[in-house]
Amino acid sequence: MISQLVHRIQSMEPARRQFLFHAALAAIFRVLSAAAAFLLSVVAARVLGAEQSGLFFLGMSLAILLGTLCLMGMENALLRFIGLAGEQENANLTNQVFTNALFAVLPFSAMVGGMTYLAAPWLAINVFSKPEATESLRYFSLAIPFVSLFFLNGYALQATRKVIASVCSMQLGVTVLALPALLMLAHYQPNPMAGTASVLYVIASGLVVLSGMWLWFRVPTHRLDTSDRKMPALWKSVPNLWLISATSQAIPWASVVIVGLFVTSEEVAYFSAAQRTSLLISFMLMVINFVAAPRFSALFKADKFDELKRLAQFSTRLMIVFSIPVLTVVLIWPDTIMALFGKEFSQSGQLLVILAVGQTINVMTGSVGFLLTMCGYERDMRNITLFAGILTVTLILIFTSLWGIVGAALAVSIGVSTQNILAVHKVEKRLGFWPIG
Repeated sequence: MISQLVHRIQSMEPARRQFLFHAALAAIFRVLSAAAAFLLSVVAARVLGAEQSGLFFLGMSLAILLGTLCLMGMENALLRFIGLAGEQENANLTNQVFTNALFAVLPFSAMVGGMTYLAAPWLAINVFSKPEATESLRYFSLAIPFVSLFFLNGYALQATRKVIASVCSMQLGVTVLALPALLMLAHYQPNPMAGTASVLYVIASGLVVLSGMWLWFRVPTHRLDTSDRKMPALWKSVPNLWLISATSQAIPWASVVIVGLFVTSEEVAYFSAAQRTSLLISFMLMVINFVAAPRFSALFKADKFDELKRLAQFSTRLMIVFSIPVLTVVLIWPDTIMALFGKEFSQSGQLLVILAVGQTINVMTGSVGFLLTMCGYERDMRNITLFAGILTVTLILIFTSLWGIVGAALAVSIGVSTQNILAVHKVEKRLGFWPIG
């Protein structure tokens, strides 16, 4: 059977073999990243306890939410324009795009981080009704520029197909550094606090930014290039790409923040843990998007529509096959999985099932978001994500006030499903094929 599989892979066209190789490489490191993120949630919950870990997750969610917003859509712009520049072997365009992105994101994220630091006491008391959250919110505000920069580095490396470097420059790097620090914290403090854990996360984020910058500039052709600060095509696309990114990436983190307005710190921890675990369902979607996004842009620009269709449909089938076993395990043993975070978390298995259903629909619709944005239809995706984002936030506010964290989980699943179903229809209309074919 293995020999047949090897023979089948060898008989594939070179482009598809290369895609599978990069997908396999991305999968290995994304597995490590997902496992590390899951382990970080478990360790934080066990070391800090339900109440303190709730404060930790709340601060981290706010930092990642604001950090992704401060990217201003540049992550998708990097994938699109640097991905295209790579196909054309245009090093000047690569450097100009990265420089424009860096010089826009760095001051903006630093300003937002400073404002959040000053507003932390007000946010803790008047927004979250948790005065005890002030310390962790202040510390996590310092991580906001680091979050923006390590994501920026990671997406730039992704666009140049540096798979390992890209994954390590984002969440995997932070998690790998934060995990042992949290474990050691339990030995040095009898009752570890969220504030101390927050400081460790900030330090880890800063170190990952430095390593990511080193990985980018160690390439001989990479340098800062300020010769073209206007770049009309880039800046014209950025507002739409920012709205897409701000809505689609921020909703998972914003949901935790919104839930924190209505429920206790312990329930925030339950919801955050269930949500992060449900993302394991869409693991292969993230892997495929990681590899396919720059290729979508290059194929569309080269008018290779048949290859674009085949790549999109092949990648959808691939991610469905690998996601079904994970979904099966989640549906059969949700309480057991959640109990890994601690005995008190076992009661939140229902949340995991609800969120898993939404992620399953996300996987089955394929890479619809990247198909639209990488092929120049960012306005369509902007409209879809804005509608789905407003719907999700509205439902979270209503459902959480009515049914608590179960309502919040239901709202998130409905929002994710709605966004992807609408995007499938738009892909068929604009590109002329169904990505799930």
